[in-house]
Amino acid sequence: MVIGPDNYPFLSIIIPTKNEEEFIGKLLESIYTQTYLHDRFEILLFDGISTDSTLKVVEDYMEKLDLRIFQNQKIRQVYAWNEGIKKARGDYFILVGAHSYLDNFFLETSVKTYQKVKSEESKLAAVGGSLNIVFKNRFAKMIKILYSSPYAGVSSFWSKEEQGFKETVVFGLYDKKIVMDVGMFDEDFIIGDDYELNLRLNKNGYRLFSNPDIKSYYFSRSSLKSFLKQSFEYGAVKGLCIRTGYNRLIWWIPLLFLIFELSTIASVFTNLFTAMLFLLGLYFMGSAIFSIYTYIKSKEILSISLIIFHFIYHNIVALGLLRGVIRGRKTFR
Repeated sequence: MVIGPDNYPFLSIIIPTKNEEEFIGKLLESIYTQTYLHDRFEILLFDGISTDSTLKVVEDYMEKLDLRIFQNQKIRQVYAWNEGIKKARGDYFILVGAHSYLDNFFLETSVKTYQKVKSEESKLAAVGGSLNIVFKNRFAKMIKILYSSPYAGVSSFWSKEEQGFKETVVFGLYDKKIVMDVGMFDEDFIIGDDYELNLRLNKNGYRLFSNPDIKSYYFSRSSLKSFLKQSFEYGAVKGLCIRTGYNRLIWWIPLLFLIFELSTIASVFTNLFTAMLFLLGLYFMGSAIFSIYTYIKSKEILSISLIIFHFIYHNIVALGLLRGVIRGRKTFR
């Protein structure tokens, strides 16, 4: 399908920032080089009171792009999303993280995909694509490998899967009216706000479509501290989702694994210890198999360390899940 002059819908791109001087220029440059007609999209940038040179970098693009800057006094991105939707002039909006950049065909492919799928599925609410990790050091490269491992259990947009309807999409192009009808973003989800919105759209009978040809790129966490924090928050989001009324059996697996580990330690002086230790060994055997599989597929020697990182990741996610389940809507407060 070729987009013609009469079917370029006007798009609103919403970007939250805070101290993103290192990355925001690359993102805006990737938007500037889009193949989509430049007079058919706008950028709404919400800055969370940056103390670095973020806004100075942004100002260099004021004359190149239809770009409006707003101050996000509440700092967190969920408030930027909701204010952006209210201020958007387009019938469709796209959510983009400042820690990323877009393929040159991102907007065009998003619109083509939306129009094609919408003609066949009237309940379509959004389309998204693949999020490709860019790493700055060897640790960040390790995280990229982890997220591509099926054993880790992360969202499918981190890997290039076949296109089709999904439970969630990343950097999606959304129908603004539909999102406003379901109540926009839940501001108790300081983290994972877009994930909860996608779940709510599904719950209300709407559908989300993913096309891996809609490509974006994300700068991976480059330190152990930031990785652990992100993993904990990922688990906490799932816990809060459970308390909010969503539930998936797979979300409980990390927590059940943590409970099993603690039970194994507690059974050290009982007859159950050998059997439980054997079962724990099966977990590490599975981790080793997927580590070898990933190495064969990627030829990257760092894949072998997945045996350790699977274990770390699953336990940190479990602790986050526990926090979300216990604290509910106070999780991120």
